[in-house]
Amino acid sequence: MAFIDDLLEGGGHFAMKRTEGGASLSPASERASDLHSFQNVVRRVRDNQGDRYAIHVEHESSELPGELVDLVR
Repeated sequence: MAFIDDLLEGGGHFAMKRTEGGASLSPASERASDLHSFQNVVRRVRDNQGDRYAIHVEHESSELPGELVDLVR
């Protein structure tokens, strides 16, 4: 997961939980500003899919309209 390692090392305002053979990424908090900021991370993960990882789940937030993703696994 080279890209995910780079994403984590580059910092950012999001939470990452490593699992065996994977990772879960989510906004740093439930605030709307963090959810909106997290969309940039979602775009980067989507753009780099295939760098030894695949997206298994993209969960859309039920709290705010606009198809905002609040979890990527």
